[in-house]
Amino acid sequence: MAKAIVNLELDDLNLIQLGKEGVIAPLIEMLSGSRQGISNASTIIESKDLSLSALVKLAGSHANKGIIASSGGVPLILDLMFSPRTRSFITIKCSEILEKLSSSDDGIDFFVDGEGKQLELDSIITNLLVLQQSSNSGHNLRKPTLRALLGICKFETSLVKKAILAANGVSLILPLLDDSDSEIRETAINLLFLFSQHEPEGVVEYLFKPRRLEALIGFLENDDNDNVQMAAAGLLANLPKSERELTNKLIEMGGLDAILSILKTGKMEAKENALSALFRFTDPTNIESQRDLVKRGIYPLLVDFLNTGSVTAKAIAAAFIGDLSMSTPKLTVVSKPNGCWFFRSSRVPLCAAHDSVCSVTTTFCLLEANALPGLIKLLHGEVHATAYEAIQTLSTLVLEEFPHRGARLLHESNAMRPLLEILNWGSESLKAEALGLLEKVFVSKEMVEYYGMAARSRLVHLTGTNIYGDGHLRRKAAKVLSLLERYSKSSSSAISGVLE
Repeated sequence: MAKAIVNLELDDLNLIQLGKEGVIAPLIEMLSGSRQGISNASTIIESKDLSLSALVKLAGSHANKGIIASSGGVPLILDLMFSPRTRSFITIKCSEILEKLSSSDDGIDFFVDGEGKQLELDSIITNLLVLQQSSNSGHNLRKPTLRALLGICKFETSLVKKAILAANGVSLILPLLDDSDSEIRETAINLLFLFSQHEPEGVVEYLFKPRRLEALIGFLENDDNDNVQMAAAGLLANLPKSERELTNKLIEMGGLDAILSILKTGKMEAKENALSALFRFTDPTNIESQRDLVKRGIYPLLVDFLNTGSVTAKAIAAAFIGDLSMSTPKLTVVSKPNGCWFFRSSRVPLCAAHDSVCSVTTTFCLLEANALPGLIKLLHGEVHATAYEAIQTLSTLVLEEFPHRGARLLHESNAMRPLLEILNWGSESLKAEALGLLEKVFVSKEMVEYYGMAARSRLVHLTGTNIYGDGHLRRKAAKVLSLLERYSKSSSSAISGVLE
């Protein structure tokens, strides 16, 4: 039976039907070597080889994976695979089954015993890592073990951290970036992306070795493999941003250009990681690095992400724009009280937020980049991550020295209505962020007259709610409420009911 399964050309429906007809349990029995009449050692090995070959084929079906697991096959396969006495060709077949069990996002679902109890995954991960050190680990073993490892590690982040620390996983996988087989290199970069979330330091040291950065940039430039691009950009995003030497070398060798290319043409997951990686190139305290990126055309890309990106991409883009906008006041030329202007003609229109001649390239102004509509739109979506970053970025427009300008701009741009609504639907941290912006806005008596009545009921509710053990949110709401009370005598002339 096993030989027939191995030799026949079977489609998915045939494989599923065989599983339903009960062929898997006898194959697992053969694997255990417990069938009657099998006593010769070579015959037992041949029987196991046939059984495993058939199970490799059958494990291509999701339904059959469940039958293998419920029949108690997975512990047997693991014991065989990790036994030092097992022949290499048997180990290879076992690794191919593990690869299929963890494929198609099934992860650890089938790594159970016959009663459905979860197996000890940390020891499985450790043993899979140790196999990479074996002198017998050729490509036909290394490929499936690495893929099985990747399938498990995608879904078990806590176990990944434990296992890579215990088995020194980063140092075991890093050399595989130099492997002659492209599939092994690509699986290795995906694993390193996951590992670098927990142990990035070893990766940085390795990348400083000759030709390693070129290899990483090659992965970033690999337009034919979206997963590789995503992993390489994610790996770069996870590395410490304090490593300025690494950042400078990446710029010199075209790494920044590769990141920008992903933002233009990559798949969304790769774009998300590329956006995160971009932060290492734009230190907010280094205006020149920001200017370099703006000159490379980052602003239109960021604005596009605000409007069309995923939730993650929108949040990162909003945060990035906020970093650029924080630099704008340092780059603007403001007026003197007597009306004389520095370096400009009085006929040039002034920026509504910065009272200066602004542009995208010279002052990184988000108004000139047309980012404001997209940021305000993020306040409407009732999504915490995007609204939070949008509020922080909008706050950069309300300058401490001249809060009235920014406040009026938010009013005229219809940002106040959704901002106040956040006090109804937002999480605690999001409400706190909204209150921080309202505190700046309500310094303006004009804004109190417009929005005081609508804001007051929300603020009174918050001041009477015991949120946070230390009353943090309640105190912030009380502080904003005190600003409204300051102008209460004149509030009767307010344009009330704007949000009611």
